[in-house]
Amino acid sequence: MVSQAEIDRLRLEADTIMTRYQQVEAALEDAKSSEGDHWETGELDVTLATPQGEEIELTLALDADTASNAQSRYERAKELEAELERKEQIVGQLAPLPADPVAYLLCYHLDAVEGNYPRSMAGHLDAQRKQVEELCEEMETAGLLERVESGTVKQRRVKAKQADEVRQHHTYYRLSREGDHLLRFLSEREGQLNVLRHLPDGQRLVRRVARGGPDYPRMTAEQVDMTFEYVRHLYRALRQVGLVTEYEGSTIKGTERKLKPKDETHRKHTYYVATDRAAELIRELDVEQ
Repeated sequence: MVSQAEIDRLRLEADTIMTRYQQVEAALEDAKSSEGDHWETGELDVTLATPQGEEIELTLALDADTASNAQSRYERAKELEAELERKEQIVGQLAPLPADPVAYLLCYHLDAVEGNYPRSMAGHLDAQRKQVEELCEEMETAGLLERVESGTVKQRRVKAKQADEVRQHHTYYRLSREGDHLLRFLSEREGQLNVLRHLPDGQRLVRRVARGGPDYPRMTAEQVDMTFEYVRHLYRALRQVGLVTEYEGSTIKGTERKLKPKDETHRKHTYYVATDRAAELIRELDVEQ
């Protein structure tokens, strides 16, 4: 998890390495001419005094010089700081939701069926069962889902099942009150704006279709170097939120599709286009940046 404490630790280590430059150089040189476990791990543990005089233990990369050991920490701290800043921009209602399109789809699925178990949900969403199980546990911990542990689950409350009564052979989940509130938030303009901050790849896809015209998951996956399954789920999640919609026509005119210009394209796939709201929000994010 990204934290300010981790950022501060990395910067302190980098400052310490640079402050004790000669000491670090000597430790690395000595290690390279000595036998020890560091040859197996590629790492060297050292104790150094910080610029404030307090001793700390840190681990150096044996195959990197002193400056590189410090620079890698500065760079990582900068990356984490950017990630922390991005997360802090997200409205609190969205922060508990995993930044995974399948997590969004689970919320919408459970809103529709009122309760289901991971294996069944994985089938409905064309997702991996293990991924769904892990997301359900994480979302339960975050308070977005709750378990139905005992008794039976009635058909009227579990629309995904066809039997009159379903015995409790599985762990069922349903949306909690907080999960229901989150879905309401996602239907609002501010919620949709924060989805674009919460899902960086989602923002990338929305920008792509907002500026390049209709596109379909397999083509997108090939051109942006992502897996097809991930892109397919991402488009579906963005559609649920209201940021993209399916292209309705049977033929796409060349003027509509700048991504792969042709006089016209006969639609053989499910193409997606950005909604007017998405285009508006992208312009707002451009101003912020």
